[in-house]
Amino acid sequence: MSAETVSPSLLLIRPLCEGDDPEFAEPLGIERLAGYLRAHGVGDVQVVDRRLPMAERRAGIVRLDAPGFFDELLDSYPEGVEPKVVGISLMTLADVPDARRIFERLHAHWPDALFVAGGGYITSALEEASRMLPSYVGMLAGEGEAALLALACGEPACGARGSSGARGSTEMAAAPDSESTPSRLMVAGGLSTPDEWAFAYRPHLERYAALGCAVNIQSARGCPGSCTFCATPSLPQHLRRWQPRDMRLVVDEVEHEAERLTAAGLPPVFNFVDDDFGPLERLELLASELDARRLRVAYACEMRLAALAGQQQLASRLKHLHKSGLTRVFFGVESLNRGTLARWRKPVDVGVLPEVIGAFRDAGIAVQAGYILWHGCQTVKGACEEVERLRELGLYTHRSALSRLIVFPGCDLAGEGTTQGFQPMATEAEEFYQRFSAAASDLTEQWTKAAIAEPYAAAVAFLTGDDSNLAEIKRTLSSVNARSYELFNSMG
Repeated sequence: MSAETVSPSLLLIRPLCEGDDPEFAEPLGIERLAGYLRAHGVGDVQVVDRRLPMAERRAGIVRLDAPGFFDELLDSYPEGVEPKVVGISLMTLADVPDARRIFERLHAHWPDALFVAGGGYITSALEEASRMLPSYVGMLAGEGEAALLALACGEPACGARGSSGARGSTEMAAAPDSESTPSRLMVAGGLSTPDEWAFAYRPHLERYAALGCAVNIQSARGCPGSCTFCATPSLPQHLRRWQPRDMRLVVDEVEHEAERLTAAGLPPVFNFVDDDFGPLERLELLASELDARRLRVAYACEMRLAALAGQQQLASRLKHLHKSGLTRVFFGVESLNRGTLARWRKPVDVGVLPEVIGAFRDAGIAVQAGYILWHGCQTVKGACEEVERLRELGLYTHRSALSRLIVFPGCDLAGEGTTQGFQPMATEAEEFYQRFSAAASDLTEQWTKAAIAEPYAAAVAFLTGDDSNLAEIKRTLSSVNARSYELFNSMG
């Protein structure tokens, strides 16, 4: 084998997450980038997930003394050979410490390589990221396909300021404060539409599935919401505008990966990671396409509550969707307090919840409702009242009792966060939150483990008809939620 074959010229890495990373999943961001590059003739691209070997060690799949990341990676490149581009994807600030370690170690070993950083954190907190990362690291804000393709083709990393944005343009933006200093911000034109997306490149698909991970699929871009606690509304219009992919193309990718999983004896479980999958009719279009191809898969998605409210014959339509493989839907309620929803620019009609939740339960589809109980305007009295209403709706979980507003970079509330990223609360609320968190620490551990396992177990139960594992997980969650509710009430 030639060095060119065994030593990819483009290396894309997901770093470790500082602290706990319980909801382990495949790194779809770099997998999609790699798929795009390969579809455009760049075959020598490698995807490396720092978290995958760690998860396999915890699961007992690989030995604890298996080769380390740096040794294994550097050994894959012969002496004198190095990648042309090394890119690291950062989703949050928690990814920065390990990203710095990787940049510094690999830059010392491969001084002539071009190092770049991209991902959600770079896009929403560009200035902060620039301060946090080494000065030789270029910043790929937004979607990085076109910029990475330009770099892979040997085009310059920087050029005249002010990219034209025309399709195929690879012009890069120069530094705004100095004509002589190359900019760290790399911007390329030619943003691909969802129908131009390539299949994600998933070289380790079977390894993730063996760990109980669903295959993540992106079927749309953007979100029409304007929530103040979310960074998406602050993105440029071309990135935040909701744009769906043709459903036939979506199911092409599902079918491709389902065949791989089936061949490996693994269940075809999928999760649509879109901020908003779209209207109910789009879900029905997905179900029709799956039925037409006789694809038996299980899948989950995220929707807006407004897309479900007031729908005619909702229960019967959801039952048909469940037969097609829909096992779980997530939607954000965030608060039952209308004043709080108004402050957050979250136009949720909480009055529709009983009807919508009842329809999902009748159809056998699990509902996961996002909720933020604790925030800057919350009081202990208000929290107790909301917990009672959540309990009445059947939406109370231990997680909802602990949920707290995180101020993410790029959102309208940016600048209000504590050193931990939370929105500050009044003294009484903060003290109650800390007391409850400490008293419920054992419940938190039990709930987290069971809640992470439940979606995959529900999908497998749907596909196999064996719900014994799922039933045990549900019993655990029900018990923990009941004990959590009693504890909350006793302290409130």
